[in-house]
Amino acid sequence: MRADVLSDLLAKLNECTAAPDVIAEFRKIIEDVGASHGLAVPLQVQRVDFARQLFDGRRPRTEVRDRLIARFSIGESQAYRDIQSALRIVPKVR
Repeated sequence: MRADVLSDLLAKLNECTAAPDVIAEFRKIIEDVGASHGLAVPLQVQRVDFARQLFDGRRPRTEVRDRLIARFSIGESQAYRDIQSALRIVPKVR
């Protein structure tokens, strides 16, 4: 398995309409298989997914920025780039 395949699989999960617990379980399987092949989940994918989850929970942009900075030890500019990427993902209708 290549790192770009792992990234593509994880990115496609954002388009999935399955129940959140099913998506989380599938994400864990993908991460575990990647790890067994010596691949780590790309950090940017994790950051963007985290930001999207916060936006889906109706958290304000400033809180999302602050939580990204705190959780991933990134700078403000990177946090805003990740926020922009997260906002391009269409939120799931529940």
